[in-house]
Amino acid sequence: MSTSTQPPATTAGAPLDHVLQVSSCLVVADLDRAVDWYGTVLDLAPESSLDIPARGERVAFLRRGPVGLELAERRGSAALRRADPPEHGFVQGPSHLAFHVDDLDAVLAALAGRGARPVVGPVDVTPLGLRVAFLRDVEGNLLEFLQHVPV
Repeated sequence: MSTSTQPPATTAGAPLDHVLQVSSCLVVADLDRAVDWYGTVLDLAPESSLDIPARGERVAFLRRGPVGLELAERRGSAALRRADPPEHGFVQGPSHLAFHVDDLDAVLAALAGRGARPVVGPVDVTPLGLRVAFLRDVEGNLLEFLQHVPV
């Protein structure tokens, strides 16, 4: 019997060696409104959808290049409203969606042209070598846009 805490040696590599992309799911109150907002503001296009009437659920998968987002509407779901940063971290669980970008100013200008403005930022987080801005989607979910900058 082995008491080692090391994972067993395999030829398959690390689990994340096989990941093609990472996406996330947001549960929303109004799927149609959220799909429209993400399409208008972030150019995410509907890729597929599913209605499950028996569960009172509708799901839409959106995509733009490597960015995938699942939106789900579930009858009876409850809204969770987080405070604006930096107080948003006082509630456990998922905090926000983060988009790593190469030019934060260009992203913020494009967002402003589509009616989306930051609720926080841009802010330099010098110890981490980051410049960040947060905005809220039409449902109030936090989205972070961050750019890595030389320290």
